[in-house]
Amino acid sequence: MADAPLPPGETGLPVLGETLSLLKNGFAFVEAGARKYGPIFKTNVFGRTTAVITGPNASALFIDSSRVQRSGSMPSHIQTLFAGRSLPLLDGQEHGDRKHFVMAAFTREALTSYLPTMQRIVSESIGQWSAGGEVRLFDEFKRLAIETIAVTMLGLSRGPTLEKVLADYGLVGGGFASLPIPLPGTAYTRAKQALARILAVLETCVREHQASPKDDGLSRILAARTEDGRGISIEDAKRELHHIVVAGLIVWAWFVGAILELSRRPDLREKLMDEIRRSNPEGPLTLETLGTMHELQRISMEIRRLSPVVYVFFGKARETFEFEGFTVSKGWAVLWGHRSSHIRPEIYSEPEEFDPSRFSPSRAEHLRHEHAFVPNGAGPFMGHKCAGYEFAPLFLQVFLVELYRAFDVVIAQPQDLGLDWSRVPPEPKEGLRARVKRRQQKKSCFT
Repeated sequence: MADAPLPPGETGLPVLGETLSLLKNGFAFVEAGARKYGPIFKTNVFGRTTAVITGPNASALFIDSSRVQRSGSMPSHIQTLFAGRSLPLLDGQEHGDRKHFVMAAFTREALTSYLPTMQRIVSESIGQWSAGGEVRLFDEFKRLAIETIAVTMLGLSRGPTLEKVLADYGLVGGGFASLPIPLPGTAYTRAKQALARILAVLETCVREHQASPKDDGLSRILAARTEDGRGISIEDAKRELHHIVVAGLIVWAWFVGAILELSRRPDLREKLMDEIRRSNPEGPLTLETLGTMHELQRISMEIRRLSPVVYVFFGKARETFEFEGFTVSKGWAVLWGHRSSHIRPEIYSEPEEFDPSRFSPSRAEHLRHEHAFVPNGAGPFMGHKCAGYEFAPLFLQVFLVELYRAFDVVIAQPQDLGLDWSRVPPEPKEGLRARVKRRQQKKSCFT
């Protein structure tokens, strides 16, 4: 190991390093480095010497706790906006106990319980969009995402509180993609103020659920116990609820990707609609029914592979180690390039083309490596894989079924359909303006 060189790369400007390039478009920054240098390159961002790693072997490395730790991995301002030491920043037994509490909200029994509510909210939302004229789907998708999470996880319903929470999460998102300048009026300061308001709402939710449990995710989390009988504290419950909402909100980016890709590919849209007609023309959805819809599964997998959501996850080198012939020194930041890992040409043919058939049994490109397809993180579910690794894809599938079994989306023209890559996730520049039109008279059972 002592003979292995440091990774190639640049250090950028004094103090700032290459931070501004990362914030301007982190997806392009990571991918440009991967194409120029390969699966590992060195940089300096957020004032830290950093190794950026991409590809399936990098995905495997990133979940190796003997080499990469999570504690101390995030820049301080990002950790602040995650409300402190939530699951992405924990290791060892502390992580295992916290994950045990959170996973109580995501069992198969829990998902089965949430599904009718999820389907109802999605169906009602689409019906409302179709009843009006042109809508900004980006705004509507964000509202749909937070409402569904709020109802199934927090027991909140539509109303002023939820509207304020939605607005505040918009400010928190802006803080993640900004320089941490702690001055009045900056994006970072507004984000911290919004977070304080969000946490106050979440604390109220926790205390109300302690007094009167409900059939939702929060009550399941509060009821969970470790082997020695401990439950989750109020402060930790608030942090994890915030983490769940942040992680769940980005499902709207999948919705955006679905509309854009299926609008470009009417052949795939027709295949999906035909499968929906054959499998579930109008009734309540079940986990079993969705699992047998192979076109739906492949399309949703391709949306999750390609849609830009976050460009990196944060780690820190626990010890000095070697990766792909280069040395990563103890204490370096280790950033796993999430989306870039899904578009490596050694795994996926024409990797940036939208092609769900790559997941068919005859091709199965995602099986070329154990960690080739990791949209919710790699490894076992009790590791650092996202707790909602089944909830989020289920939400996407319900959205696709409810939309395309009875409606068409007509994207407004002229319109710039490009994305603002400085945001995380990237946002449609003009809001994805469209009309949602009912295709047939037969209605969903919920509309």
